[in-house]
Amino acid sequence: MSVDSRSAVEEQVRTTVDETLEGTVSWTLTETADGYRLSLDDRELEIDCHDGPEEAVHWVLTLRADGETVSKFGPYESTEKLADQLETVLTSDVFYTVCCDG
Repeated sequence: MSVDSRSAVEEQVRTTVDETLEGTVSWTLTETADGYRLSLDDRELEIDCHDGPEEAVHWVLTLRADGETVSKFGPYESTEKLADQLETVLTSDVFYTVCCDG
């Protein structure tokens, strides 16, 4: 992926987070080898880039809480669809079920 494409995604993520959280929650965005990590007090979001068919770039959003993967979303081919899902995940409560044998 080109540097320009990566910069566009970073800008889209920053804009989406700023507009969605409106300064009510502190957060950090860190660049990773495959994309970005968005850290909030109660959750962490991994935004990873994967090669798709015909040289398309696909983005996968992974929601983690308490160090565990809660949900995965995607793949998304456009930053707009990624931003829509990001907004939903940012404004939703984090729920997950712990299962056991028995």
